[in-house]
Order: sequence, then C-alpha cells, then structure tokens
Amino acid sequence: MSGYTNPYVLLQFPDLGDDVSVLMKNPQLLPPDALTPEDVAMDAEGKPVDNQAANQSGYKMIAGIIVAWKVYEAFTPGDALDIDPDADPATLFESLSAGAPVRIGKITPENVGRLPMVVLKRIMEEISRVVDPQ
Repeated sequence: MSGYTNPYVLLQFPDLGDDVSVLMKNPQLLPPDALTPEDVAMDAEGKPVDNQAANQSGYKMIAGIIVAWKVYEAFTPGDALDIDPDADPATLFESLSAGAPVRIGKITPENVGRLPMVVLKRIMEEISRVVDPQ
C-alpha cells in the first residue's frame, strides 16, 4: 500500500484517566506553514507585546492539526469553592473528586487554551520534535 505509514499521532494520557486522548496530524508530515503560528507584534527584545495574542496564535496553529480529542474540564468553569478553613483535606479531596466529568467541546483555539497543561505540553513536544529536532 502506498502512502505514509503513520499520518496521525495518538496521544494518550493514562495518568489523567482511562479515556483521555488527542488524535493529531503527524507533525512530521505537515508543511512548515501548518506548524508556524501567525505573526504577532514583538518588542525590541523580541518578546510578544501582547502575550494573550501570542498564546491565541499558538492555540490557533494547534487547533489546526488536532483531528479529535477526548479531554475534560478539570474544574467547573467559574465555580468558586467556599471551603471551611478547618475542613479536613483528605475528606474534602474525596468529596471534590466525585464530580461528573464534562468534556471540552469542539476543537477551537479557545478550547485549546482550556486544555490541561500536561496535555498542551505533550502536543507541543510532538510539534517541537519536528520544528527543532535537537
């Protein structure tokens, strides 16, 4: 059969849960422009003037190479915890850990920005191996 052997990369996160995964296009097979974030304004030291714009540019690039994901909200958005300062941490851990998982929705730059750091870091490692193979 002709073609590439591994056109996709499946990233699994068993430490986060049995069914947490990200399917992405294999960065090794993508053209350079697919792995290049949009330009953002830089200051004299070469740092982004607007960090949020720089992040969004990166998230947009990542969203463009993710095919599917099964990732969850770690915490209920906007949910403020009102914890008794005398609460037992072990008991509190059990009660807080029992919540129902809510999946992060469609693959968008905004939702990429909501990914847990460990997931985002692993995606960036896959991309970095191709962009900077040292």
